[in-house]
Amino acid sequence: MATPEQLRSDVDTLVSEARADIAHLWRQSLDPKALNAALHDILPPLVDTYGLAAASVAADWYDDYREGMEVPGRFRALAADIPNSGVHELIGWAEAEAITTDTLRPLIEGGMQRRIVNFSRKSIMDSTRADPRADGWQRVGVGECKFCEMLIGRGAVYKESTADFAAHDDCKCNAVPAFGGKPRTVKPYTPSQRGSEADQARAKAWIAKHL
Repeated sequence: MATPEQLRSDVDTLVSEARADIAHLWRQSLDPKALNAALHDILPPLVDTYGLAAASVAADWYDDYREGMEVPGRFRALAADIPNSGVHELIGWAEAEAITTDTLRPLIEGGMQRRIVNFSRKSIMDSTRADPRADGWQRVGVGECKFCEMLIGRGAVYKESTADFAAHDDCKCNAVPAFGGKPRTVKPYTPSQRGSEADQARAKAWIAKHL
């Protein structure tokens, strides 16, 4: 049966391949102007290519997961497209924040990762809204930061089209469908003592807006 861990692994593989494709830029010792031009030329189609691949992977995974959950009725998951994923804006922001090329690279690659994975997330979210048997989608992940940990732990199911998937750069969280009468993926959240008050306030603000 398809599992959330499998989806994460498959999408992580695509992100790793995208990182490998862009790695040659960092080895060329380009001056800032040439690097800027190269990023604007290469990064948008790279995100689109791997993003659409992530969308296809997510749609296939959704169908396999639905079948494994023995959900009745026929449905074909939707592979999402994101025509404007904000790559040019990412480049401008990263260049404004970075001090050197070495500090620019993680900002670019982190933003690239988030945009590629967003194709996967949107495919799951769109499919649950179109699937008459789905109650909505849930956030799953390993809670690598306090913000994600709290959102995962809520175990909330989102159905409304206005519900966004809050994610930071290098966030490994994803969405999975929730079906009526079927076991839910997320276990009840037990608050920990980790994380700052600022982390908790940021998470609570997002929850208050979207729940």
